[in-house]
Amino acid sequence: MNNARLVAKLLIAQLFILTIAGVTLIVTALAFAPGLFAMHLKETGAATTQIERHTREAFLSSMTLALIFASISALLAASLVSWLLARRVARPIEELADAADAVARHEYLAQVPIGGFSTELRRLNESFNRMAGDLANSEVNRQHLLSDLAHELRTPLATIRAYVDALEDGVAPATAKSWDTLRQQIERLERLVSDLKDASAADENAVTMIFSRVDLVDVAQRVTTSFQPRCEIANKKLELTAPNESLWVKGDPQRLEQVLSNLLDNACRHTPSGGEIGVRLASSGSSAVLEVSDSGEGIPSDQLVAIFQRFYQVDRSRQRSDGGSGLGLTIAKAITERHSGRLDVTSPGALGGATFTIRIPKSN
Repeated sequence: MNNARLVAKLLIAQLFILTIAGVTLIVTALAFAPGLFAMHLKETGAATTQIERHTREAFLSSMTLALIFASISALLAASLVSWLLARRVARPIEELADAADAVARHEYLAQVPIGGFSTELRRLNESFNRMAGDLANSEVNRQHLLSDLAHELRTPLATIRAYVDALEDGVAPATAKSWDTLRQQIERLERLVSDLKDASAADENAVTMIFSRVDLVDVAQRVTTSFQPRCEIANKKLELTAPNESLWVKGDPQRLEQVLSNLLDNACRHTPSGGEIGVRLASSGSSAVLEVSDSGEGIPSDQLVAIFQRFYQVDRSRQRSDGGSGLGLTIAKAITERHSGRLDVTSPGALGGATFTIRIPKSN
């Protein structure tokens, strides 16, 4: 019905324009044509007053009838063309309106045909389909996020509740170990909240960036130095290999430190005692290359892309009890891409370790 109303409105508008044009044509013709005809007739010199009057009346009558029939024929033909044109214009608009209504009902899979009456309509349909697809993906991600977040919150909250109940009932003594466990679980929740905020900001390109000329060697030295005590306590060897000269890039130093910290944290958590973690910096063409490798459990080849998803675990049967939020790699990849770079990972498989490689354009 909406389509019919739109077609009717377009048709009425076309007919109104055509009617004005027809009336204007008739009035103009009747105003000028008889006088011009009489002038040319006088110039022949063969017409008497009576002949001139009858001839003028005959011309006026014939022209009037011809204009009327011509106008009616033109109006009918134009009406048919206008109706076909109005239908062609109205159909894609109505399809777009129906699809928009579907999206408003949270039916994000709604699509409209790409074809349209004009280039502008085709572009509009393509943009709408992209928007609907993005909304569908966002909805899927939102549902997965809520599900994963509930799963991630369940373990520390259950631990805290169990300890609180045990302490309250006197089942467990209030020892330093009990308080330390509670403190660890609270810190885990705090980290999860902080990382979730950063991950959401990264998805929306809302991470605050203050770009400047940064020495990537200096960034790597600061971060690896901060991780040395942790690795030494866990009996893990951490080694930095970097060029003697500076390696300049355009970026946010704090965010670049965050990327490397997330990669090193991931490496530390997945490298067993006695294992090795390496950080290597090098220049390759127009890019600065930073690699973080470990001798840990490795990553199956079919999961090398999925590990950058939120809360993804290579081994789903394991609980995330090692302190990781499950968002570090997601945040690292998003920040790297904001620096016009890329973050990739390679691994020979189980127990073969993994190597994360960052490539960022160098700055002159």
